[in-house]
Amino acid sequence: MSTGLVVLGLKEGGVDYAYDEYNKDLITPEMKAKVDEAKQKIINGEIVVHDYMSDNTCPVK
Repeated sequence: MSTGLVVLGLKEGGVDYAYDEYNKDLITPEMKAKVDEAKQKIINGEIVVHDYMSDNTCPVK
């Protein structure tokens, strides 16, 4: 194993949203489908998420 900073995002499985027995009754199939669609677009590069670590800023749109 190497040392240093390792950044893992959606594509690498390092970050995701929680969908479990505690919240599944609050989330409709349509809501889950929209979130999964957005997640895939982020992974594919269709939606670009700002990397805070690149410039230590959090732009608000």
